[in-house]
Amino acid sequence: MTDSAPDDPVTADRIPDLIQIGAIPSEFGQTLATDIIDATTITQSKARFTLQRVAGFLHSNSKITLAVTPKTNTRGYYPLNVGISNLVKTATLSIGNQVVCSIDDYSVFHSYASLFITNEDNKEREQFLSQRGINHAPRYSARSVADITDIPPNSAPKVSLDLGRNPVVNKTSGAGATELLPFQENDGTSAQTISEAPVYSVYLSDLFPFMKYNQLPTFMIDQEIHIDITFQDTLSSISGNSRALRMLCHSGGTQNVEYDIDTQECKLIYDSISYDGEVMQQYAEQNKTLTFSYVDYRLAKRTGDETAFSNLTFPIGGNGRLVSKVMFALQPHASAQARSLVGQNSATAPLPDNELSMNLRYNDRFEFSIDRSNKALLFHTTQQAEGMVPMVTKDEYSKCGTTATPRNILTTDTFEGHAQSSQTAGLYGNFSWVSVKPNRNERINNQGIDLIYKNSGLAGGNYTLRTYLELLKVATIKDGQFNCYFA
Repeated sequence: MTDSAPDDPVTADRIPDLIQIGAIPSEFGQTLATDIIDATTITQSKARFTLQRVAGFLHSNSKITLAVTPKTNTRGYYPLNVGISNLVKTATLSIGNQVVCSIDDYSVFHSYASLFITNEDNKEREQFLSQRGINHAPRYSARSVADITDIPPNSAPKVSLDLGRNPVVNKTSGAGATELLPFQENDGTSAQTISEAPVYSVYLSDLFPFMKYNQLPTFMIDQEIHIDITFQDTLSSISGNSRALRMLCHSGGTQNVEYDIDTQECKLIYDSISYDGEVMQQYAEQNKTLTFSYVDYRLAKRTGDETAFSNLTFPIGGNGRLVSKVMFALQPHASAQARSLVGQNSATAPLPDNELSMNLRYNDRFEFSIDRSNKALLFHTTQQAEGMVPMVTKDEYSKCGTTATPRNILTTDTFEGHAQSSQTAGLYGNFSWVSVKPNRNERINNQGIDLIYKNSGLAGGNYTLRTYLELLKVATIKDGQFNCYFA
C-alpha cells in the first residue's frame, strides 16, 4: 500500500465537509442537476412528494411551486407578510419512518420568520418569488397649491409600503393609492389574466430548518424521502362570518371566495449536487456515521375571549427537552378578514394605553427577575433572541401613544384599497411577535415551561395565543439508514 501523492485532491485530510452549506476548495469540481417532479398524490387538501435515492446532495434551495385557480370576476392576492406560504397549513419532512421536521400553522409561523427579511430582499427578490412584500419607504407630503408654502419640499413625516409602484396621488387631498404589480394579482376578470395567474414558490429550507444549514446526502440514504403538505382551509368563520383563507382581496372585493389549489402547478423543483472524481466515494467511506444537529418546532396554542389573557399561566411544553427559543404572538379572530393586507397572519400589539407583561418559568425559576412589559424592551428581547433586528416600523410592532392620541407614522395611503395605517385591515400593530432565548442552556425538567402572559385591556372578542418552542434534535445516517431524536 502506497501513500497518496501530496497533491492528490482526494487525500483523506483534504476531503471537505460536503454537507455544510458554504464554500469548498475550488479544486473540487461540482455538477448541479435540476429535476421537476409532480406530487405522488395530491388533492385539494393535501400533497405528497416522494424522492427515491437521489444522486449527490439535496440542496436547501430546492422549492415547491404553488398556485390557486383564479375565480371568475374576482381579484385576489396573498398576505403581504407571508406570500404564497399562506397556502401551507402544515408541512412534514420524513425519511423512512422517521419524522425529521414538522410544523403546524405554518403560515402564522412564517410571519415571524418574515420579520427579519430586509427591505431590499422584499423589494428585489421576495415579491417576485413568493409575493412577500413588507418593504418600506418614506412617504413625502403632497404639495398642493393650498399648502405649498407650508410644507417643506423634502418633508417625509410618514412611512409607506414600497414595492416598486408609485402611488396615484389625489392632487387636491394629497391622498395616495397603490396596488400590487399586475402580474402579482390572481385576476379572474378576463381570459388573459386567468391564463397568466401567478405561480410562486416556497423553499424547502423555509419549510424545514434541518435544510437551512445542511445539504442532505441523499446518495448515502437507502430510504425514501417524503414531503407532506397540508393546504390551508378554503374558508373560516372565526371572525364571525365566512371568510376566505387562501387569498385576500381588495377593499371592495368578495370575502368568501373559495379558491382551489391548482394541482397542475404544484411541483417539486429540486437541485442535486455531485462532486467530480472520487470525492463523494471517499467522503462516504470516511463518514460511515454522519451526525447532524438541527432545530425543530412545536406549537402550543390557547383560544379564549379577552378575559382569558388578562392573567394567564400557560403550560407550553418542552418537558425533558433542550429548548433554544420560545416565540409567541396573539391573533385576534376579528382580524381574520379577507379584506386586509395580512389576514389571519396578524400578531396584535396591546392597545396604546396598555402593556403586555411576560415571563418564562422553568426548572423552578423565572427567566427574568422582573416580568418584562416595556414595549421597547420586548422588541430588544426579540432582537437579542434572533440575533437580527425585526425589519418593521415601531408602529407595526407596537401601538404607540395613547388611545385618544395614537402616534402612527404609517401613512393613511391605501394599498389595494386598505389604509396602511389601519389596525384591522392594514399594518398598524400587526407584527408584535415576542421571542425569548432561554439563557441557561439547560434541559427542561418534567414540569415543562410556563409562559406567564398578562395582556389586559384587550378589545372584546376571541383570540388565539400561539407559542412555538424551538427544540434541539440530532440526526444520524449509518449504513444507509436515517434516524433522528431529541438532543
